[in-house]
Amino acid sequence: MREPKAGRRTAYALLACTLVAGIVVLLEAVLTDLPGPALPVWWWVSYAVLLVVQLIATGLVQPPARLPSAVWLTALVALALGTFLLYPDHGLTAALLVVSAATVARHASTRAVVGVILLQSVAAVVAIAMIGWPIVDVVAGAFVYPGFQAFGALVVHAARRETEARHELAETHAELRSTMALLETASRDAERMRIARDLHDVVGHQLTALALELEVASHLVEDRASEHVVRGRSIAKQLLEDVRAAVAQMRQGPEDLRPMLAELSQNVPGLDVSVQVDASVQVEGEYAQAIVRCTQEAITNTLRHGGATRLDVTVGSDEKGTFVHAVDDGRGIPRVVPGHGLTGMRERIEALGGTLNVSSSPGNGFAIEGRLPRVLE
Repeated sequence: MREPKAGRRTAYALLACTLVAGIVVLLEAVLTDLPGPALPVWWWVSYAVLLVVQLIATGLVQPPARLPSAVWLTALVALALGTFLLYPDHGLTAALLVVSAATVARHASTRAVVGVILLQSVAAVVAIAMIGWPIVDVVAGAFVYPGFQAFGALVVHAARRETEARHELAETHAELRSTMALLETASRDAERMRIARDLHDVVGHQLTALALELEVASHLVEDRASEHVVRGRSIAKQLLEDVRAAVAQMRQGPEDLRPMLAELSQNVPGLDVSVQVDASVQVEGEYAQAIVRCTQEAITNTLRHGGATRLDVTVGSDEKGTFVHAVDDGRGIPRVVPGHGLTGMRERIEALGGTLNVSSSPGNGFAIEGRLPRVLE
């Protein structure tokens, strides 16, 4: 399981808080005469299991069994609360409650976070009351415990919202750059077609008229003048053929995908995008648009769902036609359920006679392959 860089920094910070609590308890047990936990073996077992579950729940370690994240979060809350209750006399063990609340805030809804804070706060206040803390400290704890948990949860929630906002901005930016690239291409195509029409309608017409005039003149002149007229008519006909060939080439010119895809892959926040386009690829019109849109959707899909840091896109051609292959290094999912983006991509490619395959598995990211039939020989 991989996490974005910002998420991993938060996970490491929460892990550091848990480690500090354990290290302080260990140093006090070794270097001082403080009584320590009432059941030291059980406390250390609970603490060790808590560390393992926290590594999994925060995405720093791939779990041995694929379970829903809610299971790991529930286990983390139970272990944090249990570890605290085994040693409530030590004020630093309350940091474990802050860690569990903040971890839940990274992955769950606001309602779930509030529920966890209330549960842990009530349990903590009851625990310190039962072990005989002064009433003043108990009342203070009723405010301090939920206050620190809420603070930690709000900080993590704000970081989570910032990350989501960056991803949404990156998705919108990718869509905008894709649209701009296609508009620029359409503008170039329109200008190329206008020049082709002008060459055909104006220059071609004038050359045809010139050739006809020289044809007539060749029958009206004699001797050496006739030789020059015939030669001029031949040049006019050859020039007319060259203009027609140029017009045909301008109307059939394939698109160069490299600048369009390079524009899409640049400066994607939190994602390193690599695009390789084989020199053999020659596409135009709707086929070029389908490849650009497929690449754009691969980028937005990776930003939205993959938890990836890198995306590799390859565009090439073989005996079957043109293909675009995109694979990321995200966490992957057991089963792919196409959303609007993947469905739209499939519809666009299938409308051109092609196919789209999407695959994923836990720990292996997403792989998208679109294929278009050969249209240019």
